[in-house]
Amino acid sequence: MVNADVTAFAEVLRADLLTFVDPGTEPEITARGGGLLVHWSHDFDEREALVTWDGSREQWVVERDGKRVDYASFIAGPELADLRALAKNIVQVLGRQRSDRYVPGRARLSGGVDEDAATLVERSSVPEDEATKIVFVTGDAGAGKSRMLSELTYEAAVRYLRGESSYLYFNVSAQGRGLARLNEALATELQDLRARMTYHSVARLVRHGQLRLIVDGFDELIGGQGSYEEAFGSLAGFIEELDGRGSVIAAARSVYYEQEFLARTNSSSELGSLLWSLVPVEMRLWGTVEVDAYLQGFSPAVRTRVRSLRNSPDAEGTLLDKPLFLARTCELMEAENQSIETGRPLLGQLVDAYVQREVSSKLVGQHGQYLSGEQYVELLKEIAIEMWRQKTRELNRATLHDLVSIFAQLHELPTEAQQNLVDAAPSRAMLKLGTKPGTVAFEHDLFFGFFLAKPIEEALIRGSQETASMLRRANLPVEAARAAVGGVLESGSSGQEVLSVLALAVDPNDSFAEVVGRNAGTLAAEVLRLRGTVEDDLMVQNVTFADADTSGLSVRGASLVGIRFERSDLRNTQFESCVARDVGWHLVVIDPETTRLDFTGVTPADFVGLRVAGSQGVEQDFVASSILRRLRACGLGADIDEVRTRDIADSVVAVVEKIARHYSRSNMLCTDDGATGALAVTPVGQRVLHAAEESGVVRREPRATSGRPKVFYRRMVLPETLLAGLVEDAAVPPAVADFWSRLTDAA
Repeated sequence: MVNADVTAFAEVLRADLLTFVDPGTEPEITARGGGLLVHWSHDFDEREALVTWDGSREQWVVERDGKRVDYASFIAGPELADLRALAKNIVQVLGRQRSDRYVPGRARLSGGVDEDAATLVERSSVPEDEATKIVFVTGDAGAGKSRMLSELTYEAAVRYLRGESSYLYFNVSAQGRGLARLNEALATELQDLRARMTYHSVARLVRHGQLRLIVDGFDELIGGQGSYEEAFGSLAGFIEELDGRGSVIAAARSVYYEQEFLARTNSSSELGSLLWSLVPVEMRLWGTVEVDAYLQGFSPAVRTRVRSLRNSPDAEGTLLDKPLFLARTCELMEAENQSIETGRPLLGQLVDAYVQREVSSKLVGQHGQYLSGEQYVELLKEIAIEMWRQKTRELNRATLHDLVSIFAQLHELPTEAQQNLVDAAPSRAMLKLGTKPGTVAFEHDLFFGFFLAKPIEEALIRGSQETASMLRRANLPVEAARAAVGGVLESGSSGQEVLSVLALAVDPNDSFAEVVGRNAGTLAAEVLRLRGTVEDDLMVQNVTFADADTSGLSVRGASLVGIRFERSDLRNTQFESCVARDVGWHLVVIDPETTRLDFTGVTPADFVGLRVAGSQGVEQDFVASSILRRLRACGLGADIDEVRTRDIADSVVAVVEKIARHYSRSNMLCTDDGATGALAVTPVGQRVLHAAEESGVVRREPRATSGRPKVFYRRMVLPETLLAGLVEDAAVPPAVADFWSRLTDAA
């Protein structure tokens, strides 16, 4: 082991130990016989160890008190992190939350087959030497992501205590916490688990493969001015500290956030440089197999009624394929002999049943019921809107107390009722304890959306100014938008009236224009869902379709003006005889078999990249000529002009396209890694990378990995922007134009 290697590792050792030593102290590290002798203070106890290089195992080992362990185990051991104690606490805490009725869910990789979700996430999150592994788990609200990740965390802790595993999952819920304060969330979770380390140590343990971080509910609190950048920047900052090692699992309900991560996290800082690869995992809704397995725990009568309800022609979407709502339906049927009817919205029926049970049997004092059903619903609406105002999903006790006091005065409730509503709030129907002590949250985001819908509906009726004020708060759940729009239209408003309100609500000069535009798009998508073929000549203006539910829309004869589609899913979506003006399409998803884009006023130049769904998953397409062909297949019009591309050999363009595809899942390209890396060292590949480096669209970064030093190329522009420059006179950054000019000159 050369001195340079020892010196470099001494810096790693110092950085690691600084997160564990007693406050106000520093580790002392001195060279000793080709190794490092380290002294440190932990729990006010002076300690010493010798760190040496084991050439036979090619790893650093630590000798203390006559025992030798590898370095990663030393960091995780009782002298420092004491992960065994953490594992015991994880088992104790999560063990009390587990249910005997748990049924494993299914998930799949893009283009893959369905398999056990926990097994897939486990396999996909195995760290690699070359880059931090980012596993993005997406799926509908209620699909069971959180429960699966909790089960994964519990089982890993059990295996760790048995000596069958060398790592733990550290599961942090983003609910109720702004991700701009990820360190605060880590600290709170560590405190709740009575861990023997601080949040500073988490990144070090993830980097050494002893922990795998889970950030659950990544999307729940994104919204408001600047918070998209803050949230993604928070996660990116943590990844920077990993310096290309370890693994992180992020869960969100929409692929939109996975794509946003790809677009927003590619910077470097004094903490290190971002080096990651992304694995997308799609959580599937339950199918007949999982539903039947869960129903085995209930009576034959309940099983028959649930199956009949689930299979009825007018069943409400896929709600009974979501574990939580299937469970609640079964429990109500069995405990209350509750009648759940076909032809009525299931979520509304569940809410009604819970409310009636709550006010008749639980919200009862010495003088009878505290509240009527209508009053309890009104209280839950007030809780939802207060959460919305505060841009949170949890309320602390003081806020809840003030809210209940005002509510009690308005409804002349006795003091006894007020105290009960505050003290027992977490045990009330559709509510639960929050992630922070003394807080209350809704049991599920679908319940939050249900009760938030009415205030949103009222704002839409009052006009654009009130609507703008409401929509600037936070990221609007699709469920709340769907219910709010449905309520407005049922009250007699036309779809165009709602769309006009939304168009005026988006003020480009407003500092909150981005979040208002996205939320307005979420509402506009629901208007189109209900009125797209019912009302003629609908006009949609100024909104952004981002985290909106655009899949399956059917729209005829509408005009779209000043609209942006940001990574929108247009599978099964039909636009017939529509007109567009100033509409941008950024990495939208189409399915040539089910997507219909019959527009006038749209050209291939309006599309920046394209994602194409097929039997092998979703494929990225950045090449202008290919995008043109695919859009024609979707009905965009046979008379649209051919795009004029630069005079560059097809073989060169093919190499650029393959490199761009690689950059759609990783921000780095290693010339020693896989088929793409091999392609990069061919004569054509070398020419492409040389032009890319000279123009600044990539940056060359030699890095020391576990083996010999390797050469990496960091992307400095998004892959769709890079390929857009192939079109002559395309509006692209100067670096992209220069890149293509160099390839043209070299042709």
